[in-house]
Amino acid sequence: MKAVSPRYLLILLAAVLAALALWAMRPAGGGIVLSDVTAAPISGEPGAVGIFLKIANDGGADRLIAATSSAAQSATLASAPAVGLSIPAGSHPALAPDGAFIRLAGLDGALDDGRTIPVTLNFEHAGALNIRARLTDPKTKGAAGQFGLFGIGDICRVGEGEPAPAIALVATAAEDGWRIDVVAEEFTFAPDMADGPHVPGFGHGHLYLNGLKLQRLYDASAHIGQLPPGRHEVRVTLNTNDHRAYVVDDTPVTAQAMIEVR
Repeated sequence: MKAVSPRYLLILLAAVLAALALWAMRPAGGGIVLSDVTAAPISGEPGAVGIFLKIANDGGADRLIAATSSAAQSATLASAPAVGLSIPAGSHPALAPDGAFIRLAGLDGALDDGRTIPVTLNFEHAGALNIRARLTDPKTKGAAGQFGLFGIGDICRVGEGEPAPAIALVATAAEDGWRIDVVAEEFTFAPDMADGPHVPGFGHGHLYLNGLKLQRLYDASAHIGQLPPGRHEVRVTLNTNDHRAYVVDDTPVTAQAMIEVR
């Protein structure tokens, strides 16, 4: 039998080490990656903060079922159903001030700008993912406030003689998820006008799933990836070019549709 040369063994060893390195660098949590993690004090609640972050799910449908923190007495998923937050397959949602977020209460010590807070997010399939949230200074960054859907930001009351937007939603099953169509009246989706001055009747939408902010809408249709089994609420709100919520007769312009996944 011919002996294996040392040079060949070195090449084989390098290949194995490279493969192990790539395996170690794979995204944690079965395709879920968390980023842009921040925290902000909640007004009027000493020792309480909201945790906000981006979720990149390049895998299948999952569910965020709980959050914990060794630095807080309690951690809850605010503005979320009791069963947790569904994370669609192939989606990039966010825990955001204007949607579902993590609420920590009973933190000790000063909530100073720059302090980091350990948090663990528990997913149904991806398991436990550990993060650290950096506190922002509400006095300089406008972070403090009442969070949750319609809980932050300014509003735009439709004036007399201006277009009064109204919407309805249609959810249709698709091969790889769901198609969401927004049927709008007296409103135009205007991607080219985003971040610009307010023009009555123009703007964009925000798409939510069970309170979780999925994305901004600059078109009348959107796609939601495959979902975990259960009943899901899809909601769209309308916003002006300068990101204020449209309000008609003291009521935010919003619509919802239900999706049943068996």
